[in-house]
Amino acid sequence: MLQWKLDKGSILLPSVVHLGVAVKNAEKSTRFISSIWDIGTPDVIDYEARSGELVVGKPFKVRLVFIRLGAHSIELLQPLDEQSIWADFIRDKGEGIHHIAYGVSNYDEIVTKLQKQGQTLLLAAVFEGCRWCYFDTSPGGMVIEIREECRRM
Repeated sequence: MLQWKLDKGSILLPSVVHLGVAVKNAEKSTRFISSIWDIGTPDVIDYEARSGELVVGKPFKVRLVFIRLGAHSIELLQPLDEQSIWADFIRDKGEGIHHIAYGVSNYDEIVTKLQKQGQTLLLAAVFEGCRWCYFDTSPGGMVIEIREECRRM
């Protein structure tokens, strides 16, 4: 067994808010999931960042479906345009897990730390008054979402 000496890091591991899954058809995917688990009635929102809400990245349109599975959530993301980050993902890799989202109370601190480490900020916006962003974390090859924990208006 190998043992590696690892840095301890300066940020405590935040809570996982959801897994983001890029899908071609949110309704079809939701119906499939509901054929296996009792998910109740999920929230469905067509989201387009309004003027001033998109901080980094290209404009997008996406259908969001929030599905509760016990203590965890899945966010289905169906691109409603051809140029969004989710459309690119589906074109390049097919449907599947796009990101892991973490809820944080110290959004600015974590975003600044990731940027200082050289992580690529892919997209940043405001949704219902709360800031969120995607980082392409390398090495590791995964996209993480940092989501501000805040009260919605």
